[in-house]
Amino acid sequence: MYLFKLKKMNAIHKISNRLALLLIVVMVFACDDGFEDVNRNPTQSDNLDPIFLLAFVQNKSASERFETWRGNLIYTSQWAQQLSGDWGPDRYITTNEDWLSAYWNEAYGKYMRNVTDIIDREETSNVGSMGKIMKVLIMQRITDMYGDIPFSQANRPNEFAQPVYDTQESIYNDFIATLKDAVSNLAEGNGNDPGSNDIYYGGDISKWRKLGNSLLLRVGMRLSEVNPSLAQQTVQEALAGGVFTGNEDIAYVAFDGSNIDGPNASGVGEVFQDFGITGHQFRYSDEFVSRIIDNNDPRETILMETYTSEGEIDATVGPGNHVGRPNGIQENPFEFAQPRREVMVAYNSPVLMLTFAEVEFLRAEAIVRGWATGDPRSAYESGIRAACQHLALYPNTSGVDDAAIDAFLTEPGIAYNANRAIEQINTQKWIALIFDGFEAYANYRRIGFPELTPGEVQGESDGTIPKRMRYPTSESLTNTANYNEAVSRMSGGDVIRERVWWDVN
Repeated sequence: MYLFKLKKMNAIHKISNRLALLLIVVMVFACDDGFEDVNRNPTQSDNLDPIFLLAFVQNKSASERFETWRGNLIYTSQWAQQLSGDWGPDRYITTNEDWLSAYWNEAYGKYMRNVTDIIDREETSNVGSMGKIMKVLIMQRITDMYGDIPFSQANRPNEFAQPVYDTQESIYNDFIATLKDAVSNLAEGNGNDPGSNDIYYGGDISKWRKLGNSLLLRVGMRLSEVNPSLAQQTVQEALAGGVFTGNEDIAYVAFDGSNIDGPNASGVGEVFQDFGITGHQFRYSDEFVSRIIDNNDPRETILMETYTSEGEIDATVGPGNHVGRPNGIQENPFEFAQPRREVMVAYNSPVLMLTFAEVEFLRAEAIVRGWATGDPRSAYESGIRAACQHLALYPNTSGVDDAAIDAFLTEPGIAYNANRAIEQINTQKWIALIFDGFEAYANYRRIGFPELTPGEVQGESDGTIPKRMRYPTSESLTNTANYNEAVSRMSGGDVIRERVWWDVN
């Protein structure tokens, strides 16, 4: 029954996606050109329906190869040590400006420009509230990667040609207020119904409320080490408001895999598939593979495969024998495990934005901290079960069956241990967040779990896992005064060793 529900949900998302694509293809040409820089946005998207803009942003933020490759995979997934590959950032080198600025430029220039337009034109309607939730979803990634960023004045070039850099603390305060406001305004009949042009939920307001509260839960927990009292208050309000209660609530974009390198294909899939069997040099990190192998994780055969240089599955490597690639090394032979190409990184693989599994792990940690009621073991096990089962959303697999999950929960390293609860919860969250390097890297810096060994080079971080990304060089040239002010607030300057505000571990 559960598998049927997931497959049915996947079909609904695909139908919604396809109905929006004709509009999105048109908007690619109307909205993409000339918006590469946060400070150079002279034109607004006049008269485009905000509902169409919502579909555009939802699809574009999941289907784009460019920033997925550079922001998600090259940087955050490697620094979270889920992936490893023959890329400079895996050796803690950030000299390639194209890679360094990719997510910054695309998020401000494509996503946030249109989200700002949605909010300005639909301030209190349901579509406006959806835009506000999308704003937090995207901007949290940017501030978590860089620290202080243009926020309150960003994407308003007619008013602020050179926007100030808001402090990350003030940005997080705004996130909390924005999400509360968005959820409070979501109501049946409040404005035009986006229907199938809402790629996440087909216009289901109840699910958007859950998404807003679940994102508020993530935002609140990010403050756990820097402002525990505000974190506790925010987490409690999110849980009281109603968060995800099952995998049917997951916010994700499904693809049919047609029109590759376009809106019908996964941005993650495009990176792996477009460049042949090399997987464009990405392998699973040894940190990731070891935690799967050592605990007899039933996801192994779904997540990974070892391939030969001819592109065939290496039949000599079976379950329990996959080898991960150490971060930072120069060699990249085919003996290292890769994501299963027809499952995890196919053109028609989904992109998961926020999952029920993550919400359950957040709830479990909140219970352990005394910020929520309930049984932490039950929430922890629910998170593992959800993470195993949501793999059924991917092509060519039915996910993990209940018996295998039950057995997994009794593994010595997995069975709930109250003395190791925070470590166990966040290690399993890290695994569940595969291909969402943005969140995996942020959560690792927040809490310090799983315990990771830095890559085998010094790079620009003196041999430690980087703490943040450097600002794009263009900012020092085009927004000089505000850039310099932001850098002056960092004791070590604009370097990857400098912590963001909420990272106090």
